[in-house]
Amino acid sequence: MRTTFITVLGLLLFVISGCAAGGKKAPAPEMDPFPESRFLTAEGTGATELEARREALAALSGIFESKVHAETTSRASSAIGTGGDEVFEKQVVSSVAVVSTVQLTGAKIGRVWRVEGGAAPYNALAVLDRNQAGRNWAAQLDTVQALVTAELKTLEKTSGRVQRLAALTKVLTGLLREQALDSRLRVLNYPARALLDTDMEKIATELIELRSQIRLFIELSGDGHEAAAARIADTLTTNGFLLSAEPDRADAVIHGKIATRPLALNNPRAQFVRAMATVEVIENDTGATLANLNADSRKGHVDQNEARRKAVHQVADTIAERLTAVIGFNVPADIQ
Repeated sequence: MRTTFITVLGLLLFVISGCAAGGKKAPAPEMDPFPESRFLTAEGTGATELEARREALAALSGIFESKVHAETTSRASSAIGTGGDEVFEKQVVSSVAVVSTVQLTGAKIGRVWRVEGGAAPYNALAVLDRNQAGRNWAAQLDTVQALVTAELKTLEKTSGRVQRLAALTKVLTGLLREQALDSRLRVLNYPARALLDTDMEKIATELIELRSQIRLFIELSGDGHEAAAARIADTLTTNGFLLSAEPDRADAVIHGKIATRPLALNNPRAQFVRAMATVEVIENDTGATLANLNADSRKGHVDQNEARRKAVHQVADTIAERLTAVIGFNVPADIQ
């Protein structure tokens, strides 16, 4: 009887344990923390963890830059065609390179792991939240489009040739930014945005025509003004601007004054001089002031005259760069 009881008890326990085992749920598969639907990812490898992280972030930027550069270059090339001079075309190429560069605000390293063996055992995964980046770039696109729209309205009322050149430059700059931001959003598969219905080719054609016609006259006074004027003239001509030998035959006159003064810095090894420049650009046919620019520079040398010469050269170069930005084609790298 006892044997029968033990046998029955054993069978019962076996059945219960079998049922319990059969009732256990299989372990849930691990969730991907960075699903493709939400994140854009790229991997990098390196001999060190820091190198792997750097390579991963660079690879993530590269996903954007290659596509953005190709699409923006294509649009710019179709707009300027073969009508632009070589200097202008180089400026456009340089500008496209600027707007194509991507600094991925919000990008981060999702994980790092090590694989034994090989010269680059460290691996890193860079991730970018599609929605977060998309919202940021969409907001920038809205701002760029608003600025271009405002500049187009200004252009309608602008008669002065130099003013029109500056306005056209801003419009073309904005349209290149617009193209770059639109390309980035499409890489993210972010909801499409409507682009401005602006004829870039028409804008570029008038811009190129004006660049070939406009003449500038440089009129400086003060300390080292001749050397300063020569350096400004060199920068302007290098950037495709034409100069006039007479102010009355110029479209705009660059008036300016250079002043220098020695500085008492009690340095026994060098003499220091500060150079200061004030410049304004006046359009001849409208009398409008197109720009008011100021710059200063401090340079040192054992010889005070050499210190003065270096300071004047530096302040002239700064003014020349700012003049080019005001009148000419220039795209600041302000897209992040």
